[in-house]
Amino acid sequence: MNELLQRKLTKLAELDNLQCWYLVKQPTEFGLICYLVFLLKRYKEEGYKGNIAEFVSEQTQVLRSAKPDVNFSTNYRALRVAAFFGLIKLEFDSSTGSYKNGYENAEITEVFEEINDRCLGDFEKTHLYANIIQRQIEKMFVSSKIDEQSDDIRSEYRLYPAMLLYKILIELGLSQGNYRISISEYKYLVVTTESFNQYLDTLLLIKLLREDESTITEFENLGNKFDNRLIQALKQLPTLLIDSHYITLLPEKISEVALKVFAFEQNPQVFDTTEYIDFLCSKTSLFELPNFNTDLLSVDPATVVAKQNLSGAESSSDKKGDNIILYGVPGVGKSHFISKNYCDDEQRFERIVFHPDYMNTDFIGQILPSLENGVVEYKFTAGAFTRILKKAHTNPNEHYYLIIEEINRGNAPAIFGEVFQLLDRDSNGISEYTISNPYISEEVYGSKDWTVRLPSNLTILATMNTADQNVFTLDTAFQRRWQMQMIENDIENCNFKDKPILDTTVSWGRFNTVVNNQILSSRRSVISSEDKRLGAYFIKKELLEIGLNGSNSRFAEKVLKYLWDDAFKLSRDDLFNNNYQSLDEIIKGFNNSIADDRLDIFNSDIKTLLLMPSE
Repeated sequence: MNELLQRKLTKLAELDNLQCWYLVKQPTEFGLICYLVFLLKRYKEEGYKGNIAEFVSEQTQVLRSAKPDVNFSTNYRALRVAAFFGLIKLEFDSSTGSYKNGYENAEITEVFEEINDRCLGDFEKTHLYANIIQRQIEKMFVSSKIDEQSDDIRSEYRLYPAMLLYKILIELGLSQGNYRISISEYKYLVVTTESFNQYLDTLLLIKLLREDESTITEFENLGNKFDNRLIQALKQLPTLLIDSHYITLLPEKISEVALKVFAFEQNPQVFDTTEYIDFLCSKTSLFELPNFNTDLLSVDPATVVAKQNLSGAESSSDKKGDNIILYGVPGVGKSHFISKNYCDDEQRFERIVFHPDYMNTDFIGQILPSLENGVVEYKFTAGAFTRILKKAHTNPNEHYYLIIEEINRGNAPAIFGEVFQLLDRDSNGISEYTISNPYISEEVYGSKDWTVRLPSNLTILATMNTADQNVFTLDTAFQRRWQMQMIENDIENCNFKDKPILDTTVSWGRFNTVVNNQILSSRRSVISSEDKRLGAYFIKKELLEIGLNGSNSRFAEKVLKYLWDDAFKLSRDDLFNNNYQSLDEIIKGFNNSIADDRLDIFNSDIKTLLLMPSE
């Protein structure tokens, strides 16, 4: 069994019975529950002297005579479900901090009155108030104070189960083409998810379970340990089809549900609703809470499905988040390659340069003082990584890039720090593992409780100059989390390869080819001599021209200096005329000459090759 599945199985085995999403084991049919509330209301209005159990039993017989085709229940304890649905508000015991079991003093809520007005007491006609049923189930919270064990056995469960289920179904549908989960996946993996921000962990476990279906029997050995009645409530959602084998998101409801999930995730304050019971017992939907950004609900639903995927990446393309190091010789055009092949929109990338003094706090962010109304306050100031992560999370329909130039010129593992853990990505481009960083979570997700992942609409691109042998090396553990892509040193595609160097007859392309061949063939060259080659774009076109003031030193000071000080440092005679003993003499000899006499600084073999006509 996969290690993560085994870990989950072990954890489930250690949990107490019903330590999961919970609804009391009573009938959950909305029409039936509404009739019980109707009887409770009559009980209170008539001031019945007997106990409520007797009253419900008596009045149910009357109802059955009037409506023989309607299903009724004499079990008054099902009124507890009415409290979970927000149809009644139980009496609160301030001494214990919990809601009482008795129903005589329960308050009939405006939700019930709204339903009663809609169907005129014919509660079996649920189609008349189906949208109210959906609203109330979608805002059920696990585990609220209505749950008698919300502070002990289910103390870690804090989420809106319908929204988590929606999220799971949307993500699976977009990644695998099938908007459904099995009842076993729901029972053992979904209902044991404690908070909404753990949805990626749940998705991963579902994926692993599907890859090794034989392991499901070990989960099923737990029997009814996690059986619950909440699924009976969820069956009444018009967005879902739930049978004995699967929970399926109805095709005609995909856009609606995707829009709700999209809006829900952009409003993190709904995760921790204060005064939840008052909210549950009101006619306010989950998407009408104070400060909720209702503009998100005006988005065209048809476009939201394209925006929703496992991390928010654009589903209109096959592009997935990745970590890529582009490497090559100096001047090969790595940065140009990024602009041409990945992104040239400054709104969709952050570009930084690593160097020996660059730190983790520069990369992630740090606490800095700021002056607010004359008072010094200390606030988290986001670094490049956090800024681009926030953009990617906030704009799921766009792909974003973090561009790190010269990644090996800084201590990359130290700069990444704990973010290093996020570089392992699954097949969808999402981090397989999470980290906890309250500063990043607060800045990106609006809640310190969120765990951090790289989404699939964020790619990290890094450039590495292979000639830099004297800077930080990237260890194997770091490198294996990246795709390595060599940028070919292709002088033939350089658009100024035929331009002559100053007033000589030697083109930049010819010079580049001859020198690079010599670097590769030099007997006394240093190890990895290929890394010392001149890139096709080592210089700009302008450096091949004599300056406006007659200066012609730019080429020598850029190219010849590199060749003397670096590429041929240990074998200068292989390229240069041995009559020249210093770089000063080389540059002076080149600049003070004219035309092809400038080439006298090179040994005779190299000069001959440079002046040889091109084939």
